[in-house]
Amino acid sequence: MPAAQWEASPLLRDPRVLGVVTFGDSSPLAASVQLPQAHLRTPVLDGKGRTVEVWLGRPDALPETIGSVQCRHNGEVMFAAVSVPVAHEGDDAFGEATFAAYCALFDALKQSGYPHLLRVWNSIPGINGDDAGLERYRRFNLQRYRAYQDSNTPTPASAPAACALGSLGGPFVLHCLASRTPAEAIENPRQVSAYRYPQQYGPRAPYFSRAALWRGAESDVLFVSGTASIVGHETMHRGDVVAQTRETLANLSAVLAEAVRHGARGVTTLSDLMLKVYVRDAQSTELIRGVLIEHGLDAGGALFLHADICRAELLMEIEAIGGAGVVNRP
Repeated sequence: MPAAQWEASPLLRDPRVLGVVTFGDSSPLAASVQLPQAHLRTPVLDGKGRTVEVWLGRPDALPETIGSVQCRHNGEVMFAAVSVPVAHEGDDAFGEATFAAYCALFDALKQSGYPHLLRVWNSIPGINGDDAGLERYRRFNLQRYRAYQDSNTPTPASAPAACALGSLGGPFVLHCLASRTPAEAIENPRQVSAYRYPQQYGPRAPYFSRAALWRGAESDVLFVSGTASIVGHETMHRGDVVAQTRETLANLSAVLAEAVRHGARGVTTLSDLMLKVYVRDAQSTELIRGVLIEHGLDAGGALFLHADICRAELLMEIEAIGGAGVVNRP
């Protein structure tokens, strides 16, 4: 919803709300007492202005602060958010910020009793920039994996759905959904699993699954990671945002088909998914929207955001969520 509607929304006092995410700037929301907030400097396109994303569960939720992590949980799932300032000096200042944020998160997951990550969002300022001789996204992957190793032994079966997008400055912001029960990792047969990428993409491969299928007490939810124009492990259609969008939709279709093969309930076609579209060049928005319409999708219901993508040659990326209870409100 538009941020201006938040204070008048009945959701403000709804005890089932787990947390909120804002897109557009980093100022706190007024009157959001005891709600974890993730504020992303990721402008909303289409002239919609600052937008609030609300995560709502079934049971009533309780707030908890564990170290630097703001949490809210309801017996099934937990929303958590942490942000760490990014220093501009030092050989590995951003890497250490990443490591600190993830270590704090993993401590919070263990202490709260929600050890299984379902979906993780990483907002990284200057994601494609040089960071002491290494691209910042690659440094992020290196230190994220180090935190995983220090907290537990990561395995492909437990890799959450995730994405990492560039923000327009500000801190490193990490927010997530976690659960008492694990999700099932879903991979894309058109792509090499991210955690098996060759070293040409950095000293440590990204650690996430293409999607995570969570089976709740009453329904399933499919969390689809940030998906782009990659086949195998290679970027396709460099410089052509229309072709990249079509390839991205082909990848989304493949992930969805794999989830259905694994027994996902409530999602069978791309139209069953709510889409969030990240656009590197804001002027490409209408071209991307046209491809969505060409595929019979509700482009008006998608949220378009201005952000850099994890690979400099990628012009756009789409993430999605589907299943019971997923609602898009204009």
